[in-house]
Amino acid sequence: MDKATEKTKKNKKKKPLRRAKHWGTQVLPMAGRLAVLLIAIVVLGLMFSALQGVGSAWLRVALSVLIVSGLLLLCLNEGMTHGAQDALASRNYVSLEAKGIALEDKDDAACYQPLKAVCAALAAFGVPLVLSVIVALSARDYTYALQDLPAWLTDSYGSRGDVLAPLGAYTAGQGLTALDWMRLLVRLPEMIYINFFGDPQRMSAMIDRLSPLFIASYPLAYAAGYLLGPKVNRKQEKQNRRAKKAAVRKAQKSNLVEELTGAQGQVHYGHQKEEHKKKELV
Repeated sequence: MDKATEKTKKNKKKKPLRRAKHWGTQVLPMAGRLAVLLIAIVVLGLMFSALQGVGSAWLRVALSVLIVSGLLLLCLNEGMTHGAQDALASRNYVSLEAKGIALEDKDDAACYQPLKAVCAALAAFGVPLVLSVIVALSARDYTYALQDLPAWLTDSYGSRGDVLAPLGAYTAGQGLTALDWMRLLVRLPEMIYINFFGDPQRMSAMIDRLSPLFIASYPLAYAAGYLLGPKVNRKQEKQNRRAKKAAVRKAQKSNLVEELTGAQGQVHYGHQKEEHKKKELV
């Protein structure tokens, strides 16, 4: 019978978590934490940009994989932590509501809701993601531009305007365009991914086309972690129940030992009273 009941319990479907209905107030705090995470990603990307100087391509790629994996795990862990907290809030909300306790809107807002994670991720990573799409759509292959005229030309024909005037376009400086500024802003959060490319300048078009994928990897990892939050919360509850059972068993064992041992710490197993009775009869 015990095995049958266990099978029926396993076959029962798990009740879905209660989802928040008024969750708008939770988006900004979540987005703020993600903004701090984005700043950390930019700082780490700038720090590890020195990997471009590593001569071995395999070593550079291996180190870059480790760093990128660490950053994605950081985003995943952030999402799992918040998802587990919201799942716990949903279960507490249901239990308190069943007891007839009046709950407020803030209690509802703290409940589990995947849309919260999506909106917070878009609020934090939306701007660089949109800019990366624009940069990807306007990507062009790299072309070399002559920066300085050779010295033999300027020394020999420096006084001849008919020669240097047409070549003035090569020495004329060109300011940054709006697209260049967008590319600069996009490069900051994806700096760590650039280490995968041996020559980022010549491969700039490929980097531009892959920029949306690079930028989207962070919010996707956070959203995936949030979706895993309820599973993490269930695992934590199981561990807490096991720890409580273990503590109860330990306390019961200690009480049993105290009962079996007398005041002087000697084990009597119930025979101590009989010895006292024999002495009294004598």
